Amino acid sequence: MTSALRSAALALLLTIAPLAAPAAAQQAPAEDALYDVYARFRDNPKMVTEPLENGLWRARLPLAALRPQPGAIRLDGAEATAQVSFAIAPQADIESARLIFRHVSGRAQEGSRPQLRLGLNGRFIAQVDGVTEHAAGVNEIVLDSSVLVSGFNTLQIDAVQRYTYGCQDPDAAELWTDIDTSRSYVEVIYARRPFTASLADLSAVITAGVGGVDDLAVVTGRGEMTADGLRWGALASQVVANRLGYTVPRITRAEAATLAATSNKSDLIAIGTPEDLASIAPAALASLKGEDSWLSIGPSPADPTRFLIIASGRTPAAIEGAVRAFAAGNFPLSDTASLVLSPDEIPKGNLMPRKQTLRTDAKFTLKDLGLVNTSVLGKEHGKAEIAFDLPADVRFRAKSDVLLSLDFAYGAGLDDKSVVNILVNDEFQRALRLTNPDGEVTPGYEIAIPAAAFRPGRNRVRFDVELSTESVGECAARNTRHLAFILKDTSTLTLPPADEYVELPNLALLSEAGFPYTGLGAQPFSVLATDTGSDTAAAVWTFAARLGQIYGTVFTDATFGFGLELPDAHTLIVGTRPDLKGFLPAELNMSNLLSGGAADGFTRNVSTVDLGDNGLLIEGESPGHPGRLVTVLTAETGAQLLASTRALVQPSHWSQLQGGTAVWREHAATLVTQAASEGFEIGSLPVGEKARMTAGRTPWGWILSIAAVLFGLAAALALIARYMRKRINDK
Repeated sequence: MTSALRSAALALLLTIAPLAAPAAAQQAPAEDALYDVYARFRDNPKMVTEPLENGLWRARLPLAALRPQPGAIRLDGAEATAQVSFAIAPQADIESARLIFRHVSGRAQEGSRPQLRLGLNGRFIAQVDGVTEHAAGVNEIVLDSSVLVSGFNTLQIDAVQRYTYGCQDPDAAELWTDIDTSRSYVEVIYARRPFTASLADLSAVITAGVGGVDDLAVVTGRGEMTADGLRWGALASQVVANRLGYTVPRITRAEAATLAATSNKSDLIAIGTPEDLASIAPAALASLKGEDSWLSIGPSPADPTRFLIIASGRTPAAIEGAVRAFAAGNFPLSDTASLVLSPDEIPKGNLMPRKQTLRTDAKFTLKDLGLVNTSVLGKEHGKAEIAFDLPADVRFRAKSDVLLSLDFAYGAGLDDKSVVNILVNDEFQRALRLTNPDGEVTPGYEIAIPAAAFRPGRNRVRFDVELSTESVGECAARNTRHLAFILKDTSTLTLPPADEYVELPNLALLSEAGFPYTGLGAQPFSVLATDTGSDTAAAVWTFAARLGQIYGTVFTDATFGFGLELPDAHTLIVGTRPDLKGFLPAELNMSNLLSGGAADGFTRNVSTVDLGDNGLLIEGESPGHPGRLVTVLTAETGAQLLASTRALVQPSHWSQLQGGTAVWREHAATLVTQAASEGFEIGSLPVGEKARMTAGRTPWGWILSIAAVLFGLAAALALIARYMRKRINDK
């Protein structure tokens, strides 16, 4: 590698990982000074929970943190609507709540008084005037705490907008309202109820939302982390994350001996022998015998409003059994505070995941995929949507189709502009015309969609219904009550045969489908920590919780351990950069953040240069084990590794992963990715598919090959013609 490239690599790394400098000022930094200057955007809205006086808590939930889509809520048209949902855990006793609402409407509506109607859980709560000034307006709306319920609460925002230029156009571009989701928020003041649940109530008490499981401490015995402890902590963390569904708690490690003396405000899961947990366990645990497993639940000794779950046994097999009973979602737990299980009562084999991928070469009804009969009545626009997961290593063959067989009906009086547009993963694929003026009932209408439109992992198919009726005259009154369309859930989707083939590294595939660390496949994988420290263990548990959450799996078949000795399996390595020194450049051929194929220079630099506040996630092929993936998650120190992992598993960061390398800090806008400079393949393809794929990658090679074949044919024909002329002349 040239000195210029080495200098460029070092300069880039120093740019994304500035070294810490001693503070020169004595004054506390201002809020602007805390802003990450390398972030592409200033806003970084997060849910914040803080303690108040008298045992109360305040939760502030920005609307931006409650929606998967980034940016403002845009309400377009005469009757536009949007919904935002937030969760409240049953442990929260609501004292008061309010909504701070920042919005602005188009200037063209100034004389027509646009309005916003707000509802909560189906009940009207407020009506506010739209703001058509140059700046946005802010409303404070006090929420009736009796309207809030345990579980999801849905805030509905309806915009009623008018604009006329000659006559009213319900779809005029001037009809818009923007809601600032970063500075609009729901604020809830609540108290936590004393914990009184039983084992049968696990699904109710391990919940997300206000008053739910935000912090989780995995409690172990005193001393260094063991491989078994690393494994049990990962399984327990995955169980909690799977029950939360869409958030990962802040996971830490705690020791039982010091727990009672601390003010730990976390929910607790304690794992170990009766002797390890004697300081916090019920007295009955001491009488546990032989290979029996113990599982119990009760209030935390450090905070009686939070739970303490204990999984214990006198042998590793007995502790494993308790953890498995806790992890099995369909295991019948009794309505008691504790449970003793014999080895014969422990769940065996693989634990069932909460979600499954669809198998290829099979037919499914849309009802199986979550669709209910969807009607569009009296409206010009409507939509229906299905979502499903495909295996991460699925590869459909060229020119194969996914077949939709639709059962639908539509009413009379539609003109020939009425259509149903079909989009796959937000890309238009096909259109279905509704052309019969007398209406029609159509069973089994078949539409073929190229299988290439579908991808490994999550897929969405959306049906956008556009109903149109004839309008006469510039401002003629329009009656739309006769507009009608229904898509029935008896419709089917048929997937064609597919090959098992995937190209790696691919962090997007890790983000979307967890591949190859899913817990679904028959092929086991390995998880290695580079040291036995508490922060590294908590980072492993946090990352495992996010991976298991994708399909609701627990990694019962994975191997957990310490060190850098790579097995013949896909391997996830978590540790600090100094512990990886000499490992990345000497043993792994990995991707980098530099273009031009300077991977070797980057890996040398990453082994010697301080990463600062950055986290680094990098993938490559395992040395000595072809076809095996190695994924390394690292940061400069143990504390920074845990902080970086917590940031990475947030949707704002996780959804941006792609390529072979990612570097990030706490702010989501700092995440940078780079495609892998070298890759490898897992699986196999038929010869024809392989040739077609290779030709697509190297079109000039394919063209030259065809040219060579044509040249050979021409030469052969010329020789034959010459031979025939010679024979004719000889005669």
